[in-house]
Amino acid sequence: MQVLQPLLRQHPPESLPDDAAISSRLAARDRWLRYRKPAYQLRMIKDLAQLLPAGECRIIDIGAGNGLVGETIAALLPGKSVTGVDVTDNALPDLRIPYLRFDGLRLPFADRSFDCAMLCNMLHHVAPGARAGLLREALRVTGGGPLLVKDHLAGAPLDRLRLWVLDVLGNAPRGFMVDATYLDDRQWEALLTELHCVGAILPVSQYRSGAWAWCFPNRLEICFRVTQSSFQT
Repeated sequence: MQVLQPLLRQHPPESLPDDAAISSRLAARDRWLRYRKPAYQLRMIKDLAQLLPAGECRIIDIGAGNGLVGETIAALLPGKSVTGVDVTDNALPDLRIPYLRFDGLRLPFADRSFDCAMLCNMLHHVAPGARAGLLREALRVTGGGPLLVKDHLAGAPLDRLRLWVLDVLGNAPRGFMVDATYLDDRQWEALLTELHCVGAILPVSQYRSGAWAWCFPNRLEICFRVTQSSFQT
């Protein structure tokens, strides 16, 4: 059984502002994005918006980084509330969503405290032996999901080097985590199978263009929704 099934691209929610408005808000909230167009963050938010449950939704953003993505979703999508958690305290100084530190293993919330979880570009920074446990925690606090995963796919032999370079360029200047182990398609499938979960994956999005897309192909970026499968016991 293939556990990562392709998902047809959908239109973002009608309530989501246009690209220019989202980009302007991102740049206003993060000084690093004032000097270059936040195309990557914009694409991520639009992909996540397609996968979020409709209506009111309590979201936990696991590995929230500086909290910008979660804050933007909470601000722009009516009915969406977001709480960020991370192992470090890199939150924006005036972050406008709740933000907690945790030990990377146990989420400090009761069962079913949230309706959905986001894990954005963070699972490849989690030790391979700890990934399943963290995802089980995400399933616990959401009552079985859904979990929205934005991460990377290492397919070709050089992809792990490409992804490491991207992590260094994007994370090192901010003091974010660089150490990572990237998954290929078989490893993603094995991880979801271990958790008795299935996934619905979006088509490849244009996270980069021009020379950047030639050096770092967009197929390196994946975004999918995870739910517990019908045979979960």
